[in-house]
Amino acid sequence: MSYITRDNPIFEGPKNRKILDKINKKIVALHFSAGAKNYQALGGIQREIAFQLAEWADLPQPASEAPLSVLEIGCGTGNLTGFLLDKIRPGFYLGLDLARGMLETAAGNPDSREDRVRLIQADGEKLPFRAESFDLVASSTTFQWFGSLEDSLAGINRVLRPGGSLRAATLGGETFRELREAYRTIAGRMGITLTTSRYGPPLPEAQELKDSLNRAGFRRISLQRSTKYEYFPGVAQFMRSIKKRGANNPNYRPMSLAVERRFMKEVLELYEQRFRSDGQVYAGYEVLFLQCRKE
Repeated sequence: MSYITRDNPIFEGPKNRKILDKINKKIVALHFSAGAKNYQALGGIQREIAFQLAEWADLPQPASEAPLSVLEIGCGTGNLTGFLLDKIRPGFYLGLDLARGMLETAAGNPDSREDRVRLIQADGEKLPFRAESFDLVASSTTFQWFGSLEDSLAGINRVLRPGGSLRAATLGGETFRELREAYRTIAGRMGITLTTSRYGPPLPEAQELKDSLNRAGFRRISLQRSTKYEYFPGVAQFMRSIKKRGANNPNYRPMSLAVERRFMKEVLELYEQRFRSDGQVYAGYEVLFLQCRKE
């Protein structure tokens, strides 16, 4: 596995420049680069989702005369890369990620050390590729970091060849429902109005995602919803795990120090009381698996 250079013929400069960075991408990249060394150890749920996507999706198989060209958006440390390479035989596989630290970890991943695999650091919302460059675009737990999901899906449609496929998994609106409920409850008790930055990037509902795919030009859309849970000894360990793997909120703006300390103390206490099972606290993930194609 090696890095790809910009003189490759698939490049033509970033598209979707009109997309405003509603999410601070520099902070996202820094967080995930810092968390790359912990991602394999702590990102078990992300690995599980990537595996389920590779098993669930109806993946295209290459014709002998035309090997598949694959783009993976948000390849991270290479979880989905390894799973897909086991399932299909692409002639060219390009892994893209915003965080250089993730790419450096992926480059050493034994599951994906293949000559046909290349890596590039780029923004998945502003794909720098020529139209109709790929047969398959794949992505796992990345779309939730997009500032404009619909515009980003249109960009993916642009780089797919006619008949090409999108296979992806993203987090839905019920993800971390427990934490959001604790935030709302304590904010109500304290008379605080929380800004949207407290809750992290907005996550789509299933119908919203399907509508966005339709408007972006995709057809034959299939969605599947799944709920998964992680368990921790306490809420502090849950929050620390999110931060260590780089998935903490890039737009978070704390309140004044005294108010923030009191607010978070009460949030953690409520979470411990309300969302505990068999001696452990739990955090839920709503996962939306999707597959569709460009006609």
